[in-house]
Amino acid sequence: MCGWKRVPMSRIDVPVELNEPGAEAAPLKPVAPVAPVASVAPGEAERAGGRRATLAQRFWTLQASHLVIDIYPIFFTSLMLVLTERLALTEGQIVLLYATGPVFSGLPQVFFAWATDRLDSRICGWLGLLVGSVSISSIGLAQNFWQLWALQIVGMTCTGMYHPIGAALSGQLGGRLKGAGGRGWGVSIFYTAGMVGGFLGAIGSTRINTQAGMRGLLWLVAPGLLLSALLWAAVRHIGHRHDNHREMHSSIPPEEARERWRTVALLFVGNVARFTVNTGLPVLFAVWAKSRLPEDVVRATNLNGNMLAALTVGMGVGGLLAGRLTPQGREKGVMVVLSLLGAATVALCGFVGSWLGPWGIIVMSGFTALGFAAVIPTTISLAQRLLPGRTGLASGLMLGTSWGLSAAAPVMASWFLGSDLKSAYRLSPGRIDAAFIGFAVLLLAAAALAALMPSGLLRRIADHH
Repeated sequence: MCGWKRVPMSRIDVPVELNEPGAEAAPLKPVAPVAPVASVAPGEAERAGGRRATLAQRFWTLQASHLVIDIYPIFFTSLMLVLTERLALTEGQIVLLYATGPVFSGLPQVFFAWATDRLDSRICGWLGLLVGSVSISSIGLAQNFWQLWALQIVGMTCTGMYHPIGAALSGQLGGRLKGAGGRGWGVSIFYTAGMVGGFLGAIGSTRINTQAGMRGLLWLVAPGLLLSALLWAAVRHIGHRHDNHREMHSSIPPEEARERWRTVALLFVGNVARFTVNTGLPVLFAVWAKSRLPEDVVRATNLNGNMLAALTVGMGVGGLLAGRLTPQGREKGVMVVLSLLGAATVALCGFVGSWLGPWGIIVMSGFTALGFAAVIPTTISLAQRLLPGRTGLASGLMLGTSWGLSAAAPVMASWFLGSDLKSAYRLSPGRIDAAFIGFAVLLLAAAALAALMPSGLLRRIADHH
């Protein structure tokens, strides 16, 4: 039939070479299925994208919680002039209130950090936010110093317990989201969120007091309650340490382990100096503001709040940029340079204010943060990489314990002024301006400590995320 060879139906499934019409080909072995080009099981890409979206959601919920919890602690410094007048505080009580913040929010962090690592728990995060927001928002109900102090102790302890687990979770989630460099990115975002909270607390508390009195602060309980619930839901099953922290820890030779701890010690002492400046400047700001407006406590309080707000803006912007732009392994040079720049701006802060007026010192107060705040996220991230199995402890040392030891700042401010804090506003402007130099010297010491860190070790752990 037209030259075509008939093929039996039983052989119809046998291939025939098309270039040789009619020729029968030998049966072929079954061909194995071909894997998809991307070698990804169906739905795997969607699941990976979903996991990443969930991680991002949890990461930003954590940042929102840090913003909210850091609204509250600054109430005691931004409203100090009002509290002094309202409760007739003595000089000793003023110093005690200034010192209580860093002591009770800072020193207990070592315990909370140890418990976080030991129990692998995240309870300190949401519970600290819950109780801290209620306690500090209630300070307008205090009728005397002792009630105010009790609320401060409870509130500052609870805000302190939040921070080790918060910083550790932020570093871990940042590392999962971004890979190399993600831990530093996560910690810098966490730190900046706290600074935004401090800015809102400084501005908001002074304006609420002007419009509604200190009892109006009770409205600020609401965001604390909301974010504590969201935080509990977001991170209750998230690990806060390096995923392979046991293997990393066991692979470190004894000599290198000692070198790591020595480097952490240098970071720790340097942060004590930085946080002492961080605590001391608001004391000098309050004195400076009242010296310019001695008869108007409300305007002086608002001026003090503006300086504190500028300070927190500088801390947030500096921390975000330095934490994000500093290459891992190259932290040493950045820390030295920023500490030196910060020392210069702190020393000149009061003099520029006297020269240019209130706006001059407001602007300068933002630049002072270069020396003591911009490098804090870097020190936290670096300590977490130096101690991969103890990220809670590393965070607690860099944040809490350093902050707690800065409680000496009010006493040091009194030394630098040569006067008690309650009457220091009567000093000459030049004498008040010169007191800033004392805190600038502490930043020079921090620069020297950073210069002692081993560059080789920092480069070796640069890829740990």
